[in-house]
Amino acid sequence: MKFKKGIVQLILMSLLITMVSCRGGDNAKGHHQEGLIPIEHQPVSVEHQAYDTSTMHIRHNSLANNFTHKDFIILDQPYQPGESTKAELDQVVNAYLKVKDALVNDDIAEADKAASVMSEKVTAVIPTKLEGKGLEAWQNHQALYLAKLDEMKHISGLEKKRSYFSHISEIMYCTIKSFGLKQGNLFVIFCPMAFDGKGAYWISGSKIIQNPYFGKKMPTCGEIKETI
Repeated sequence: MKFKKGIVQLILMSLLITMVSCRGGDNAKGHHQEGLIPIEHQPVSVEHQAYDTSTMHIRHNSLANNFTHKDFIILDQPYQPGESTKAELDQVVNAYLKVKDALVNDDIAEADKAASVMSEKVTAVIPTKLEGKGLEAWQNHQALYLAKLDEMKHISGLEKKRSYFSHISEIMYCTIKSFGLKQGNLFVIFCPMAFDGKGAYWISGSKIIQNPYFGKKMPTCGEIKETI
């Protein structure tokens, strides 16, 4: 009997030790879990932070990285044209703003008229007055302007015209940046809802949002991204 009691006591002690160990393991595991930071809340490494900051900086300072079209030239350092050429380029910008205003007002006839005037102003810029990278950039921009303006004038429907205007707007940004035009007096505005959520940019001479992609339907949709 004493032997059997001894065996029973040993079994009971083993069970007790096992239970305590499991509880202790659970507690330890619980403390460990409480000390963990979920992945989404964990601090980002210094290297990762530096990369993200650099990427954001590039996007902020070069919106052309986010443009839909990539077939244009934009100069890292603005080319300084002569006074007469700069005046001609300023006229191109002014004509562009007239196209924008017509689309804001949902006016197809005025948009076509303004596009024709802009084509004339683009053609009036004399390339022989430019040299080197300035000449190369303008020849690139001029060809793109004339092609897209011609297509915009001949295509039917306000929405399709607006699609061509978005391309013209991206070229305009490159022209302004490449030749240092109207510095500090123009604003790059982005509408994230344009073209079924793809988004589109335009250039404005005012901080007041007047959306050329939605016109009277949604005139204030947009956010200023850069002053140029």
